Amino acid sequence: MEKRIFLTGGETETRSRLIREALGEKLAWAGGFVMAAEAGEAGYAEGYALRPAAAVSGVEGLPSRRFLDCRSWPPERDNEVFRVYGVQLLQEAALYPFAVLDEIGGFETLIPQFREALEALLRSGLPLIGAIKTPEEAEGWRQLFGLGERMTQQTERLRASLASDPDTRMLDLNRTAEDEALAILCAWAAAYT
Repeated sequence: MEKRIFLTGGETETRSRLIREALGEKLAWAGGFVMAAEAGEAGYAEGYALRPAAAVSGVEGLPSRRFLDCRSWPPERDNEVFRVYGVQLLQEAALYPFAVLDEIGGFETLIPQFREALEALLRSGLPLIGAIKTPEEAEGWRQLFGLGERMTQQTERLRASLASDPDTRMLDLNRTAEDEALAILCAWAAAYT
């Protein structure tokens, strides 16, 4: 079984839910991060934050950092969250038995420091489970923020690198039923966590 597995396709929420279900309590021992919606009083997403993976399981004292503020249109992004906190979470992932990267492939690929830390983590051999945006999702983010073709190129480069790596499995939820995908993720978790 491959050491790294990335979900793509389907809905973002489905990818995140499947990863959390497969890991269960083991998520408390994960390095890396998740991108979490932050709901306001009316229940609508006010923004999105970068959270340490272990914080999702209830481990306290691990702060979140908002990288996208959706209270205005277009949303305001804070690249510093990825440049500093994202890099820190990627570097600290080496201290854990495995890492979660949920989700990658957005505008963070344009930030050189984040990209370098991500590439170093991918080269490290640490078992990873995560999600990566589809090309269509990445294009939607690019258009929303008026970003150039460089983002498309960086995202395509990342996807191609993962897809060609013999230690990485790309699991497309548009071609794999949810129950089958969950079984594959659970088998990965049993092998690497």
